[in-house]
Amino acid sequence: MFRRISGSEVLAVRLGLKGRFVVFVSAIVVAFGVVLTALSVRAQNERLRHELEERGKLLTTVIAANTTDALAMLEVRDLRKLISEARDQENVLDAVAFDEDGRVLTDGTLVNSRRHSLVSEAVLRHVSSSQALLVEFDGDAMTVTKPVHLGSRLLGGVRLRYSLASLAEEQASLARRTAMVGAIFALMGVLAAALLTEAVTRPLNEVIRATRALSKGEPAPRLAVRTADEVGELAEAFNEMTRKLRDTTVSRDYLDRVLETMGECLVVTGPDGTITRVNPAVCKLSGVGEDELLGQNCRDLFRAPQGHVSLLDALGQDGSAHGLETELLARGGETVPVMVSVGAMEESAGRARSYVVVAADIGERLRIEQQKDEFITMVHHEVRAPLTAVRGAIGLLDGGVAGELGERGQELVEIALRNSERMERLVNDILVSRKLESGRMEFHYEKVELMSLVEQAIDGTSTYAAKFDVRFELSKGVPGAMVRVDPDRMIQVLTNVLSNAVRFSAPDDVVTVKGSRHDGMLRVAVSDAGPGISEDFRDHVFEAFARAEHDEWRHRSGTGLGMSISKAIIDELGGAIFFETELGVGTTFFVDIPESV
Repeated sequence: MFRRISGSEVLAVRLGLKGRFVVFVSAIVVAFGVVLTALSVRAQNERLRHELEERGKLLTTVIAANTTDALAMLEVRDLRKLISEARDQENVLDAVAFDEDGRVLTDGTLVNSRRHSLVSEAVLRHVSSSQALLVEFDGDAMTVTKPVHLGSRLLGGVRLRYSLASLAEEQASLARRTAMVGAIFALMGVLAAALLTEAVTRPLNEVIRATRALSKGEPAPRLAVRTADEVGELAEAFNEMTRKLRDTTVSRDYLDRVLETMGECLVVTGPDGTITRVNPAVCKLSGVGEDELLGQNCRDLFRAPQGHVSLLDALGQDGSAHGLETELLARGGETVPVMVSVGAMEESAGRARSYVVVAADIGERLRIEQQKDEFITMVHHEVRAPLTAVRGAIGLLDGGVAGELGERGQELVEIALRNSERMERLVNDILVSRKLESGRMEFHYEKVELMSLVEQAIDGTSTYAAKFDVRFELSKGVPGAMVRVDPDRMIQVLTNVLSNAVRFSAPDDVVTVKGSRHDGMLRVAVSDAGPGISEDFRDHVFEAFARAEHDEWRHRSGTGLGMSISKAIIDELGGAIFFETELGVGTTFFVDIPESV
């Protein structure tokens, strides 16, 4: 009924198991790359089309403004010159000027073959009832019509037709470049998957080999602790166990005590999968007592890996398997994701072959990775696109599309435009926030005045503070003091600290901001009169996704990333950020930065 499997077949099985893991991870990476590439192409296409449309609107508005006097005086020669210049602009296919009755006065040519022809009724109705731009798309062309008024009097309008052919060329070029980047990303993903598989399974393989050596009575090699994760903890626990075994006489009771100290699950089964031994970590993770587990089959504790009927069915001819991701079946139908390695203990006199199953709980790691991915996806889709639209609208206001805004209005528009541009850069930085951890984030250092940065941060946060009836009080303690920092990054830190102070301030509270020198550093202190930071949360203030729970201020809660990002930035700038707090009195955050002489 059974036949012996050759050595080449064993190798094929072992390679197949590892290969499937590589293919699985690679497929996920490639799929993610394809989706990301498609979304990127779509977003860039929309951006190109939007930019072309905005350029057309702006040019048409400028031409309409320049033709006001000529239309008022019916100076056809001047109109022809202006419309002729418009026709010479890039991507302009056609241009005409018409009077209040919709009759074309000139098409910008000497022949002027379209003189006295009428624009469409729809265009005439729009011009007669509105001063807004009319944008129409027809195939590979876009037509923009702008009414021309003198006061409340309708003089007529100008109508420019633009070619979208250049847009199609740019879109095609963009698609090619994005596809190339996507292909590179996919290739790197496959390579990363292979390296990840090797990195994950190598330590577990070493544990299996060392376990076999112990089962044969041979000296077990010391395992290298390469990481600080679950696998690294397992290696440390195993090294500790073997050290004690070498130093003392091995006994069953002593081995039991060693196994109890292991944080990872260890299960010993018979040749048919019947569980003969478990360590306390298994009982804790599954919620099932040791007496209930003993005698059960391994398939009742571990879900079968994909493509197999049981965990032991996934083993190679040598009775081992490494780096299998599966689930531990806990009490109540719950499941726990685990990374499993299995090693065989060979038959000996009076003893049948048994298997050692080592399982590491990877649920927390998967949960954290999912949270990070969900956050990055949220920032990418829900922040970048609206922010781009807001910046474009403010840019149009700054360009005068809405007419004269007045001195104060223009100042506010400029502040809004500056802040929106800064926020756009900062959102991009958040999308690659992991670069801060690896030290690969780019910083552009400049020598700037510290209090100027503080004032800009306050200006950018004042609107947010006004929403909660909170105001800032600034004490210019170090006028003219210079620092060498990345201005945008420094403003981001100050904005985070100021926003945090506002978030935990009551209505009519004052957040004080003070600059000073302290121990050779420049210091910015931001103080609020909020509830203070609870004792159990103080060690977590600068952790990612950490948020203090206050029912009264829950509606003002942030993302939990501000302080984490601020600390990473300040560390890179050579400074420090810390706080002093008192419950019921308030909190003061201090930002220290080296002074630039």
